[in-house]
Amino acid sequence: MKTIRNIFAICDKLLGLFTTFIAAVILLFSGYVLYDNFYKSTAAFSSFDLQQYKPTLKETKLGFSDILALNPDTVAWLTIDGTNIDYPILQGRDDLEYINKDIYGKSSLTGSLYLRTENNADFSDNYNLIYGHHMENGAMFGDIGKYIDQSFFDAHRSGILMSPAQNYDIKIFAAMKTDAYNDLLYFEEINSSQKYNTVIEYIEKNSVIFKNDTPRDKIIAFSTCMDFQTYGRTMVFASLTPLTGVIAKAEDPTPIKRTATGHYTNSKGWAFLNLLCVICTLLTLLPFIFTGNKYYQFVYAAKMSKEEKNEIIAKDLRFFKYKIIAGTLAEILCLIFSVLLFVKTQYLKGQISVIDKYTVIMIAIFALTLLADIIFFRYRGKRPET
Repeated sequence: MKTIRNIFAICDKLLGLFTTFIAAVILLFSGYVLYDNFYKSTAAFSSFDLQQYKPTLKETKLGFSDILALNPDTVAWLTIDGTNIDYPILQGRDDLEYINKDIYGKSSLTGSLYLRTENNADFSDNYNLIYGHHMENGAMFGDIGKYIDQSFFDAHRSGILMSPAQNYDIKIFAAMKTDAYNDLLYFEEINSSQKYNTVIEYIEKNSVIFKNDTPRDKIIAFSTCMDFQTYGRTMVFASLTPLTGVIAKAEDPTPIKRTATGHYTNSKGWAFLNLLCVICTLLTLLPFIFTGNKYYQFVYAAKMSKEEKNEIIAKDLRFFKYKIIAGTLAEILCLIFSVLLFVKTQYLKGQISVIDKYTVIMIAIFALTLLADIIFFRYRGKRPET
């Protein structure tokens, strides 16, 4: 029996060291990832960093010289009045290049706004498609989802598209709910006038909001994810009318720093950090379940509280016994909630990411478990003499 207890003691120390190490790693890593995600999400607002590159000269090509030097894949600058949409438009080698890469060429969860690869970079096509991530804070294409609301639609219909070849007035005329498998809007080539007319008719029949008050000889479509739908998409359609003369008003050079709350792509998947939090929450309970360290404390406190003649010490031991019970229940509840949240929100067969919108909650649950361990399983009263 003594040998078994010695083995348990060694295992308990090793497990304690391992748990402490994992806890330190996850907390440090969590802090870094959350900071990095916050910075990238904040920087996703165009006014935070990119406005210095926005073309404001009458001579369009000169106006694009700086931003083309920054990234030669830049094909235009899009501004929709009264919204956060005020960004450069990129075009990559394929439609995945800029889905998670910013204009600086760095990996970013917020990605970039980008023109479909099949479209001509000079917007000479009749149908032009631009993709962008949906962000809950309204950055990137976060405002596109608001166009389903009639009042928002009516108040934000105008904008401008500036490109080195031509500048266009934007007039939004439709908003639609669809999905990522819409062949006509996403995958088919629309070159012939017949096919283009089919697209216009489809938009008119299937849009949530449609206005028949603008020419549609050339249109541009904006596509982003819908909230809480894996393959759901919101699309907004606007006419493109060529402009001459001044391409943009001079903007206030003072940058406006906005605070971001997160980036959601709404695709099913799971976050590695969330799984790590569940594992570490479980590890906090392991000393009680496997090595018996907490159990021995409970048994010892229960036994000595009855045998101890000093009433003050006996009272401290009884109180510690009840603390262990409360702490065990608290840790079990934390584990149950952590597992249920992970099972409910994570899809292990889907794509893996570092964090998602539930990561903060998962970290908080793990932190509460560690706090419960510190508060409830540490004896702070007077100790028996034997």
